[in-house]
Amino acid sequence: MEDALILDSRRKIYDIIEQNPGLHFRELERRTGIAVGSLQYHLEFLQKKHLIKTFRQGKFLRYYSVKESVVEEKAAMSFLRKPSSRKIILFLLEKKQANNLDISKAVFLSPSTISWHLEQLVKEEVLGREKRGRESFFFVVKPNEVASLLVEHKTSFVDELVDNFVEVWEEI
Repeated sequence: MEDALILDSRRKIYDIIEQNPGLHFRELERRTGIAVGSLQYHLEFLQKKHLIKTFRQGKFLRYYSVKESVVEEKAAMSFLRKPSSRKIILFLLEKKQANNLDISKAVFLSPSTISWHLEQLVKEEVLGREKRGRESFFFVVKPNEVASLLVEHKTSFVDELVDNFVEVWEEI
């Protein structure tokens, strides 16, 4: 492993991925300041050496350290990296369950946008859905695991909502 990370730029990339699991390529580019071609080369090298893994979510390819425990929860972490999905998940962690309209009002997004995000989150089993009559209520499938991800990686999220959630969660 140390031989693979002998270059400063490669070490920098690996350290950022380890500290911020689930980042996508452009965010890695911004945080490292490494040119696109060099970054692609080093990421491919790290993958060939089995130091990092990737997870495709829609149009984003997200990067994880192989030794990170978050690899098992990569779907949840990928959604936590998206601001709108993160707001929905944080709201549901706090409220336990809610319908589309309540979520829409709480996170200030249109019901149709919320529906799209909810479908994606349910499809990847980050959220569950319970039907009651004509209404669907949504909840976080593994709330403790998701909350642990937020607590463990709170510094990698530049988000006041995450900071507030972690503060309250740690008090409990």
